[in-house]
Amino acid sequence: MRSGSTALLTCLTALGAALIAASPAQAAPTTYYVDCSAAADGTGGSSSPYNSLTSVNALTLTAGDQVLLRRGTACSGQLAPDATGTASAPVVIGAYGSGDKPAVNADGAVNAVLLDNTPYITVQDLELTADGDNTAYRRGVYVHAADAGVVSGITLQRLDIHDVRGVLPATVSGNYHGTGKYANATGGIVIEAQGTTTPTAFADTRILDNEIHSVDREGIYTWSNWCKRDQLAAFWQDTLCFADWKASTGLVVRGNDLRDIGGDGIVAKGQDGALIEHNKVTGFNERAGSVNIGIWTANSDNGLFQYNEVSGGNTTKDGQSYDVDHSTSGTVFQYNLSHDNDGGFFLICPYDTPVTDFTIRYNISVNDRTRTFQVCSGEIDNGDIYNNTISVGTGLSPVFLTESTSDPLDLAFTNNIVRKSGSGSVSWNYSDANVTFDHNAFHGLTAPAAATNTVTTAPGLVAPGLRDPHGYRLITGYGTLGTGAVVAGNGGLDYYGNAVSSTTAPNIGAYGGSGTTPPPGDRPLRHAVVDLDHNGYRIRGHGPLGRSGQLGPPDRYFDPDPHHRRHHHTPRLRPRTLRLPVHARRRRGPQLLGHGRRHRHAVRHHGGGVAPRGAVRTVDGDHAAGSGDVAGVVIRG
Repeated sequence: MRSGSTALLTCLTALGAALIAASPAQAAPTTYYVDCSAAADGTGGSSSPYNSLTSVNALTLTAGDQVLLRRGTACSGQLAPDATGTASAPVVIGAYGSGDKPAVNADGAVNAVLLDNTPYITVQDLELTADGDNTAYRRGVYVHAADAGVVSGITLQRLDIHDVRGVLPATVSGNYHGTGKYANATGGIVIEAQGTTTPTAFADTRILDNEIHSVDREGIYTWSNWCKRDQLAAFWQDTLCFADWKASTGLVVRGNDLRDIGGDGIVAKGQDGALIEHNKVTGFNERAGSVNIGIWTANSDNGLFQYNEVSGGNTTKDGQSYDVDHSTSGTVFQYNLSHDNDGGFFLICPYDTPVTDFTIRYNISVNDRTRTFQVCSGEIDNGDIYNNTISVGTGLSPVFLTESTSDPLDLAFTNNIVRKSGSGSVSWNYSDANVTFDHNAFHGLTAPAAATNTVTTAPGLVAPGLRDPHGYRLITGYGTLGTGAVVAGNGGLDYYGNAVSSTTAPNIGAYGGSGTTPPPGDRPLRHAVVDLDHNGYRIRGHGPLGRSGQLGPPDRYFDPDPHHRRHHHTPRLRPRTLRLPVHARRRRGPQLLGHGRRHRHAVRHHGGGVAPRGAVRTVDGDHAAGSGDVAGVVIRG
């Protein structure tokens, strides 16, 4: 038996060696170079680069291949690689050399970059434009798949996408609100799963650290035609959704800076388990003339939206920072900042199927207008809104909660701070007895009649009115410390990263740490530094303020040339820093004074040069006797 076994082993070994020898060798990855400034089209090598996107689009790219565009150059047309990478060796489209990011100008094409059924590909370090007159479809990056199964591993990172001028409701006859969204959307980054025969979805898509500005309509947008399910609102059934539910999974949208967006900022549709975090949206609905939101989700489950900042929503047709929209379940919005949005703070829109099991916690809203929370028609099933801090400054009169439905609203407000100061008022427009208010702090406004365990004394915020979250910590000795109600499944951390106990009474508001001690109330700022750049104006105080604060939204209050901006260009303000003296008066607050020709055009607030009331504060008005709200900040030339 031993001799036979040895012979058999020898035979199998020889057979294995022969099979290995017969297998085709795996081709080594290839790097292709592109220099669109080169006089002649080369072979794609480092010493003989291609000089057009046409040559790149003709390639068949496989695992580990790279296409690198030379920095400091610009290519015209659509970059549409035929690419299939692997999880361990994605295809990479990027840059080489030194200087500015290589540019791809669509030059009349619909897309600057088209990724059509391209799994495991990374596109990075490019500048993308797709200019137009807002009457045709335009996109910076279009990620598309149809009847393709699951398309995995697409990463878009460190892109500068701007001047994408796609079609808008305001630029077409009839002003249809859906123009430029749903299927075949327009905007900076658009991701769509389409088809009718093979269920299609994306997995593990990453959108990371991109700069997206001056784009129409959408900033970052996902859509799926595979969206029919029992939970779906009726107005999408059959008219917008033609195929049974197949959710995309593993979407991560992180670290993106969006500004001057024609319509919506970031929208997640057709997703399960999307993570949207550490993004900033400054100025949305700038040109669409329709309903738009800063960051929102619809027909998706288990989305997590955290550490985002939204400001400058330019509409009351919606116009809120955030939205839990129809056909969603398990959505969490936490640790987000919202300020200076015309439409308000949060929209909740169920329509004819309930929005279920959502949580809004540990968020901060500063001077959001019109509606703090708005509920559209439809039912809410298990909505929890707790430990948020809402500051409403002088001259504003939002409705805190407004409903447009007779359906039951299973909605609980717990441990929230709402502070109103100065002129104006906060009102209520709801009648549903299912809505509960417990252990909230309402100061400067009247609590709902059914509210229980309400704190009405000053909440003790360190510096309300600032657009800096540090202004919404709590001061030692106030009634909001340790007086909240225990909420099951509270997430364990507050806005600032402090632990929140699951057994002992928490603070009211977004701050869950120990009480803090502010500086004396009558100490003025010694000086302030004003940073001026394309984002606007940021005040960095030195003295009692000790933290940065945003005068904003900068593109609304401080616009160096409104006419220029209205024609779709980035403001022409040159980045620079001014160090200005601060003159504080006890009753009116600090003024920032700049002198000379170089300051004369620096700031305008509807021609007056005055920042909004409460824009910069030295200490909490609750704490410093007699200090009240700061009247404003003035930069004079």
